[in-house]
Order: sequence, then C-alpha cells, then structure tokens
Amino acid sequence: MTDYEATVDSSDFKDRKTGLVVFGILSIILGGFCALMVPLMILGMIASRVLDNSAAAPMSPAMMIPGVLLYVLAAVWFIWMGIGSVKAQRWARALILVSSWLWLICGISGLFFMLLLMPDMYEKMGESGQMPEVVARIMKYVMMAFMTVFYVIIPAVLVLFYGSKNVKATCEFRDPRVRWTDKCPLPVLALSLMFGFWAVSMPFTVCYGCAIPFFGSILTGLSGAGVVLLVMLLAGYVAWGTYRLSINAWWCAVLLIIAWALSAAITFSRISILDFYEKMNFPEQQLDTMKQLSISQDYMVLFLVLWAAGFLGYLLYTRRYFVPPAEQALWGG
Repeated sequence: MTDYEATVDSSDFKDRKTGLVVFGILSIILGGFCALMVPLMILGMIASRVLDNSAAAPMSPAMMIPGVLLYVLAAVWFIWMGIGSVKAQRWARALILVSSWLWLICGISGLFFMLLLMPDMYEKMGESGQMPEVVARIMKYVMMAFMTVFYVIIPAVLVLFYGSKNVKATCEFRDPRVRWTDKCPLPVLALSLMFGFWAVSMPFTVCYGCAIPFFGSILTGLSGAGVVLLVMLLAGYVAWGTYRLSINAWWCAVLLIIAWALSAAITFSRISILDFYEKMNFPEQQLDTMKQLSISQDYMVLFLVLWAAGFLGYLLYTRRYFVPPAEQALWGG
C-alpha cells in the first residue's frame, strides 16, 4: 500500500469542510472548558480545607487527583480532535466517530440508571432536610435535562455528522494519506480504545487505597495493588492485540470481562456499596450523606449484569474481524 492513496473524486460527494471546521472549533472550546475545570477543582479543594467546617467535608488531595487528571485528558482529547477536524484529517474523523458512539452508549445506559435512582435520591434529599423539597424537585429535572443534552443529544449529533458518507469522503479527499486508524475496522478500534482507557485508568485506584471488588470481598493495599497491576497489564495487552486483530487478544477480552463482571456482581450481592466506599477512604461526612441516599444493591447487581451482557454481545459482534478472510463468511463478514 502506498503512502498516499486518493480514494474519492471531488465530484462524487458534497464537501463538508465547513461543517468539519465548525464542529472542530466547538470541540476546541469544549476542551478549553475542561482545562478551566482543573484550576477550579484545585481552588475548590483549597477552599474546602481552609473553611473546614461541619457543613462540608474537606476534599482529600489524593482523591482529587483522578478528577484533575481526567479533566486534563479530556482537554487534550477535545482540543486534539478539534484541530484534526478543522484540518479534515481522516484519523480525527475516525476517532471522533468511535468515541462519540461510546459516549452515546454510555450516556444512554447512565441516563437509564439515573432514572431508576434519581426520583428516590432527590426525595430523600428533600425529606432529610438537606435542601427544600421544591429545590430538590427542580434539581431533579435540571439534572435530567443536563444528562439528556450532554450525554445523549450531543454525542448523537456527532455520530450523525461524522458518520455521514459525505464527511468520510471529504476527509479521504483532503487527507489521502493512509492513517493508522485505517488499518483497523472502526468497531475493533472502539474495542481497542475502551480497553486502552481501562488500562490507563487502573492506576488511579491507588488514590482510593487500591480498593478492588474481588469475588465476594474488597481487596486493599498490596493485594489490591496486585490485582490492579494484573488488570492493567491484561487490558493493555487486549488494547494492543485487538488493534492488531489478534484472536488471542479477543479471547483474553472475553475472559477478562466475564471475570470482572462476576467478581463485581458476587461482591456487591454480599457487601454494601457503602462498605466499598469506606474501603476507598471516603471522608466520614460524605459517607453519612451516601447512607441517606443509599443505592439499592439489586440495582447495582442488575446494572452490572446488563453492562456485562452488552459488552459480551459487542465482543461477539466484533468476532468476525478476528478470523482469516476465508472464514469471514461464517461470521457475516
């Protein structure tokens, strides 16, 4: 395959360069907001420790690190993707489309879960006197509207735009070089990114005492760190191996998801989520608040089962890409 490969003619599609620039600028602006959240979180932590009153628990610096790093990564991602979109780069279009699908799917599942919990949660907040009942009711609808817009509507718009054939053709015409994202089917690229993010996020558990649910118990300290390291290495291997279309990496992904889901489901069917938060070294005042807004264990286990079933279903769908070309017909390829 040559370094440059023109795949389309300019007369075969509607040029969407303007749309790519507009969405790219919006992505850069969103990245800027994420960057601004970093100093705001740090200032909030400092203020909470200076005030240090009974109304609000001081925020632990260690527990702030994952949130700060997450906003840093989000800022880099959105700005990087925005620049790529403005320049009509094919790698940017592929990554934005894949991440937007993941954003949308996670947003829909998260919104569904919140709809199960939110009515009870805000009712308890009103009844406990944490806020007036009218304010609690307003907060419920504001939160539902925010989640619908940010976690469903925005990623859905991105999927529709970057999934357009005209946008794809525009990027291929303006960026004819074969990119690394072209060497892997987009459904598999999504799988690789998910496990890559899992591998990168695992070290953050150190900030929470390496608390890990493990087949009916909560591991912490060195034992928890050992499981964290093992999962991080396995997820990293799956991320790299699936990108290279390794069938061994695909099987490793299946086994890892089954083991993780079973471990979490068994643990949270026996151990309260509040006990887990306590092992994560949450401040006592936050634990007291969570006790009043406790999540049903049945909901937790149900969510884990649905999550595992959905993930395994997606893995089964991608199985067609991990076989020799002669066997693809058996998997619908």
